[in-house]
Amino acid sequence: MPGFGTRSGGDPGPAASTDYRPIGSGEPMSRRAFPRLAAAWCAVLGASITPRRASAVEDASRASTSRDAYEDAVRELPLGELRSDVKTQLIEVVREPTLYRRLPVETIDCDPELYLLLVRYPEVVVNMWQLMGITKVRLERTAPYALDATDGAGTTSNIELVYGSRDKHIVYGTGYYEGPMFRRRINGRCVLLLRSGYESTEGGRSLVSNRLDVFVSLDNVGAEFVAKSLHPLVGKTADHNFAETTRFLAQISHQAEVNQPGMKRLVARLTNVDDSLRQRFGVVAESVGDRSATRVASKK
Repeated sequence: MPGFGTRSGGDPGPAASTDYRPIGSGEPMSRRAFPRLAAAWCAVLGASITPRRASAVEDASRASTSRDAYEDAVRELPLGELRSDVKTQLIEVVREPTLYRRLPVETIDCDPELYLLLVRYPEVVVNMWQLMGITKVRLERTAPYALDATDGAGTTSNIELVYGSRDKHIVYGTGYYEGPMFRRRINGRCVLLLRSGYESTEGGRSLVSNRLDVFVSLDNVGAEFVAKSLHPLVGKTADHNFAETTRFLAQISHQAEVNQPGMKRLVARLTNVDDSLRQRFGVVAESVGDRSATRVASKK
């Protein structure tokens, strides 16, 4: 499985470009924080697997915490391709997670190039939500593949994209929650495995299927009992947020197809992203519209 900067097999294409580093390179992560922000990142990233590759035993449209799902997810981690310290960080979380959940598969109609850009640069999506007034989440990119994040409700996190290819992304996060839900600060780490599958319809449209596996390790004594008690509620919330966010990606792709003037105005309003990223998003969105126009013209 290729990773950042590789060109063999499943090249991520224009959305990845050559700015992606070799797997596991760069500085080690800071030991800053996690809990609820991981759910926000999970929702933003939307990863996956094609429906035909879903488990024949379990219903891919339903969440799972089963041993089979957990073992399948662990096997999908490309540990042999990661730098040793990154590999160690991941293993420490996935070996005995406090919580594990496989979210339901979500399939959306979305341009693959635009999808990959939004998966790898979630601050673009968050900035749109900020313009709409529907989120308190704040993301600040601190390195090419790392972000500091707060959810406005007590969670502070450092999250890093440690592996990426066209069909697989891995995020490692550390963080803490400090708020009214618990008497003391809860520290934790997470690993998010996102898998993406792509297929084309007979009409030439692109479908992207998303599957997300979440591993969470809480460090505080007693936190495991609390987390498992809350898991049914938190899990359903994560499932809903993930579904709604992937649908939002589809809406962005649709607007890029049918409303290029509106997309250009939106791009100009994005003030909480780097200038080069904003320009790149504009170029990708314009190319989505151009491909759509070509597809429609070919049918006439």
